[in-house]
Amino acid sequence: MKILIKHDVFNIANRIKQINKNYFIVFNKQTNKFEVHNKTLKNTLCLVLPFKQLDVRTLTYVLKSEKIDEQFLEIEKNNKKIENSNSNKIKDKITYQLKEIYNYANKQCTDFNGEAFKFEWC
Repeated sequence: MKILIKHDVFNIANRIKQINKNYFIVFNKQTNKFEVHNKTLKNTLCLVLPFKQLDVRTLTYVLKSEKIDEQFLEIEKNNKKIENSNSNKIKDKITYQLKEIYNYANKQCTDFNGEAFKFEWC
């Protein structure tokens, strides 16, 4: 059973309509949770609120859900930065190791006086 919330202490039921005029809030007695619905959708449920009471957190939560596409883009940009940073660290490490190998091999070859690649077979 769901109860339509028309009035509440902080006037959240009316203030949520400033975000979207089609939003309305219900309290679901089965789950003991507040839900935000949109009357223009076939399945009207938009969000189940994680809060036990209606307050300003509700408005913030709904606003964040409205901007979910922007948040995904921000997360994607951040992931690219991390990936590029990790890639650059790996490239720097490999470059350093290759230079060390080259320098070591270059010194070793000159120290052997031309005997470096001779083998004795039994």
